[in-house]
This record gives sequence, C-alpha cells and structure tokens, in this order.
Amino acid sequence: MISTAPSNILRHDLDNILSRMEGQWEAFRNESIFMTGGTGLFGRWLLESLLRANEQFELNLKITVLTRNPRAFRKEAPHLTQSPAIDFHIGDVRNFVFPARRYTYLIHGAATSAHETFQGEDPLRKFDTVVNGTRHTLDFAAQSGIKRLLFLSSGNVYGVPAAGMSTIPEDYSGAPSTTNVNSALAEAKRAAEFLTAYYAQKFGWEFVVARCFSFVGPFMPLDIHYAIGNFIRQAQYDECITVSSDGTSVRSYLYMADLVVWLLTLQLRGRNGTVYNVGSDRPVFIMDLARLVQSVVAPEKNVKVLGRTADSIGNEHRKIYVPDISKARNELQLDVWTDLNTAIRLTAASLKR
Repeated sequence: MISTAPSNILRHDLDNILSRMEGQWEAFRNESIFMTGGTGLFGRWLLESLLRANEQFELNLKITVLTRNPRAFRKEAPHLTQSPAIDFHIGDVRNFVFPARRYTYLIHGAATSAHETFQGEDPLRKFDTVVNGTRHTLDFAAQSGIKRLLFLSSGNVYGVPAAGMSTIPEDYSGAPSTTNVNSALAEAKRAAEFLTAYYAQKFGWEFVVARCFSFVGPFMPLDIHYAIGNFIRQAQYDECITVSSDGTSVRSYLYMADLVVWLLTLQLRGRNGTVYNVGSDRPVFIMDLARLVQSVVAPEKNVKVLGRTADSIGNEHRKIYVPDISKARNELQLDVWTDLNTAIRLTAASLKR
C-alpha cells in the first residue's frame, strides 16, 4: 500500500511551502539543480514544490534528476515527468555517466530504497551505494561547476544516545557500533559526510549537511518498517492497531511539507560547512503515537501491544530518536509548523491502495 496525495491536500501543502519560502525563490531564477534520490519520498516532495514555484514565479529553473527507473516514476507522477523544467538522467548513483551540462546547485539524497531495506538488503550493498555513490556524485560535482551542495544525511549517524538524553544535538559525539552490521547506513552516511566536506574544501564550493530524522506525510510507504505508517494503515484497514515493541521508545515526526521548507532553506541559506539536525523536537512514545493515530483516524478500534523489545525485532536498541533543532530554529527561523495530529489526519486522508 502506498500513500498518495489528493489534489486538495497537495495544493494546500504546496501553497504553504511557497508562502513560507517567500523571499527565497528568487535565488533559483535562471539556475539549475542536479538531484540524486529525486524519485524517492524526499525527492518527490522537492520536485512537486520546485515545479510549483517555477510555474508560479516564472523562475526558468531547470532540474535534472538522476534515476535508475524513470518509467516507474512516470506511472507515479506523470505531471512531473512531462514538465519541460525537469529532465531525467538514467543511471546508478555509483557509476552514472556524467551529463555535459553545468549546474548551480546539487542535492544529493540517493541511497538504497526503503523497500530494499525492508526486504533485507545486504548491508554491504547498502554501504557501497551510499559511500561509492556519494564519491561518484562528488566527482561529477567537481566537473559540473556547482556552487552549493546539500547532502541529505541521517540522524542514525549519532548511534545510540547516552543515558539521560532527551534530544540529540549536532555536537553529540556518539556513533553507531562498528561491529553491528545493521549500522551499515549510519556508517555509510558518516563516511559520506566526510567525503562531502573533503571535496568541498578541495574544489571550493559551499556545502550543508542535513541530518534527517523521522517524517510523515503523503507519498510515504505505509507497509514497511515505519511505525507511524503502519499505524495509519492499520487504523484504516485492519481490525486493530498493533504495536510490535513494548511501546516505550521515543520518536518525533516532521510533516513532509515542513521538511521541504527546511531542506530548500538549508540549500539556499544554511551556513557553509555546517551540519543541521532536521526533524521535529516534539517527542512521543510509540505507545502514545499508536493511541494518537487511533484517536485521529479510527477511535472505534483497539490498540494491541505485542511487547517485543527493539532487539528482538531486528533493530538496534535505541530508545530516543529525537533531534535538538535549536540551531536551525535560531539561525534560520525553521520550525515545526504542522502539529502531529494534523500530520496524521492529512496522511490518513491520502491513503490509496
């Protein structure tokens, strides 16, 4: 099952994005963007937003999206694939042939897909895709003359927070376990951050790192390893909402429309060479999250707790996964504008089999 976006919800979200980015869109006028990961969840939202702004303000913005399978994306978003502002460059992030064009901005978010992870993808393949794909993309960036690069990293790079921490700041020096093969993505993102900084210093462009946490909204998959997606799907279609763990882990969720404003602001105005946490700092226990989804989507259904620990269901035992976002809030006036109740309601309204 996938989540799509009815036109009224998407239109409302895009209007909010355009409004919150007011005064920043001119930076994209007559410019070009090269994007990896553009057909995934983040990429889809970025493309929808950039295309709307391009049409609304007549920016003459050009976007090239690297993709392995443009035909599959064409089925999901035909209006994007038909736009003259967007072209698709076919290739794998690890070895794609470099386009001959020059670009102003580069957004690098390519990794193996969430579905591949859910289906038990080999950890070494995941690691290679992120690390080698980042290096290949940076080699292209050096050739294409970019001025500014946004790297989409992950909050996983912090590993397990120390006891007593309620949020994770950017200067936290924790790290994932080097002997846990399930930390492949986290280790790869750490290496990719280093590569990004090295290439930027060597070739003289600006860069910003976005360490992304957890998100919710239309277009997200609802039947893999995302707790909030599973809860929303179950609330709509199953007999009850099931919490596989003991429900005591703490998470937070930023709505996808808010995320777009964050990422584009970081691309344009983030401080050069700086790492920013990206997400919500409003914590919620997984048990309370299930009950919140129940109250918003299906009050008549029950919540069932299986009580398994995080380790027993194959995940690193991490109780807290909530970012400290004071840096982005203070420096760039970014915030959590969409409350979790509204985010759940809008995502549930977007369900489509």
